[in-house]
Amino acid sequence: MEAIPGLRSMAHLDAAFRDDVIEAERQAEKMGALGGLMPLCNEGFWCTMVREEQYALVFDGGSSVIDMATDLLQLKDERGNLVGEWLPAHRAEDLRGDDRVQFISDDFVLYRDVPPDGEPRVVLPEVEFPFLNEIEGVNNVTSASPSGLADEVIRSHLGLSDPGLLSHMVGFDIGTAGPMALRDRRRWPRSRPSDR
Repeated sequence: MEAIPGLRSMAHLDAAFRDDVIEAERQAEKMGALGGLMPLCNEGFWCTMVREEQYALVFDGGSSVIDMATDLLQLKDERGNLVGEWLPAHRAEDLRGDDRVQFISDDFVLYRDVPPDGEPRVVLPEVEFPFLNEIEGVNNVTSASPSGLADEVIRSHLGLSDPGLLSHMVGFDIGTAGPMALRDRRRWPRSRPSDR
């Protein structure tokens, strides 16, 4: 991971650091999104937390990890239907003029053909992290953007207060077990760390 362009710092989450980051993420979800106007769920973060290993990474704002991400922020209804989302520049350009979407900013759309069922919530989904795909013994790699509160904890822990930096979480399993064995050891979604 040290060779990823734009990486400023990286740290393995030991027990104390992990507890601090989890508590910050719990607090962020309790406070909600948009100043508490909407519920917030960081699905991607909790997926990283149920892997065997977790790393916190801090990148420059223009890092390739951020640029290549296609799903960083979503709006879902109570049934899990995608009713809106942030779009990277290339996807936003592809959807301009499409009658099925309504742009509410240059990079965020609502889907007109998906009527929301219940109260919408802001969801931070899992983010693809291909940088570990070919590493032997590394399985079930996932990554996510932490909330603003968890980002502060991560950057404080790493001594990075510079503006324009972004934190990112990576989780993975170690070993040669097949996908079924690893999946059986995971706790998501039956009981995520925020419910303990």
